[in-house]
Amino acid sequence: MSGHHVDDYWQAVEYCHARGWTDGSPIVPPTAERVEEFLAHAGWDPAEVLAVEPVRGRKLPAEQVAACCVMAGCLPSYLPVMAAVLAAVSDPRYKLHGTVTSTGGAAPLIVVNGPIRDRIELNYRGDLFGSARRANATIGRALRLIFLNCLDARPGVLDRSTQGSFAKYSGCFGEYEQASPWEPFHVSRGFDAADSAVTVFAAESGHNILCHGTDRPDRLLAIAADTMAAMGSFSAGESLLVLSPEHAAILGAAGWSRADVREFLFQGARRRLADLKSAGKIDGAGEPDPGDEDVWVHRGQSPADIHVLVGGADAGGHSAFFPSWSRVRGSLAVTKGVRT
Repeated sequence: MSGHHVDDYWQAVEYCHARGWTDGSPIVPPTAERVEEFLAHAGWDPAEVLAVEPVRGRKLPAEQVAACCVMAGCLPSYLPVMAAVLAAVSDPRYKLHGTVTSTGGAAPLIVVNGPIRDRIELNYRGDLFGSARRANATIGRALRLIFLNCLDARPGVLDRSTQGSFAKYSGCFGEYEQASPWEPFHVSRGFDAADSAVTVFAAESGHNILCHGTDRPDRLLAIAADTMAAMGSFSAGESLLVLSPEHAAILGAAGWSRADVREFLFQGARRRLADLKSAGKIDGAGEPDPGDEDVWVHRGQSPADIHVLVGGADAGGHSAFFPSWSRVRGSLAVTKGVRT
């Protein structure tokens, strides 16, 4: 993104489009002055490496990251969150190269916890995944632009997604901690409640869990487990369950802990080995063998593979399940602290 002079704002926008720097939508031109302002606000040296993609050894220097944040429409106050996001996707457990190059089309979901949510006015309530809030839209978009411009993860080139996901444009939201009957999600991941943290989860497209007809936790979670056991998304990978406040309240009122919920879901989200083989879901497994009707295969390896948090409007019996990327066991959720 070398310097270039243009006469007006719209010429600058079209110049960025022509260079392939955008995600298809107009961007904020990354002027030298604006990029320098972002670097100064974050305390970053322009050449400082904020992340590394280990498979190809691609480095993400702060100057390019700041330019992508400017183009996405971020405010400088969002940069601590972006630094934590980049630390998360650089973690070997996330498998950055695989998630951006696979035909599976994983989208990085960014979950934000702690005081930083309100400080940057991030949405964690109504219309959670379709928010018009600036922080939600631009933090997720900045990561997409970083993948495009710093890693060259362009559709049809490095990005080989068969169909992809709408969440690739932006997948960023907060946990509605105040509506949760449990400790905040990042506390369950080893942080203090006063800390701010981000969790990045490479996800397939989400599945709606509609349930208005019961106030019994076992029935509600049976519906969620059935959704998680859907043959099309079944794998040994992790799961992200975003419960609506209405559904979370049912579980909390009945005294169910987060551990209880994870255990119930793990036991319920399962398929018979014979059915998986018959459907061709196990690569190279062939036809069912005698006894496969009596063998159960669970989604994930243990209850710890099911991440449960709360988000969305106060009213409405709609929750969401996101399967992790990979048809076997690929990317894992990674949580990093936000330094403010």
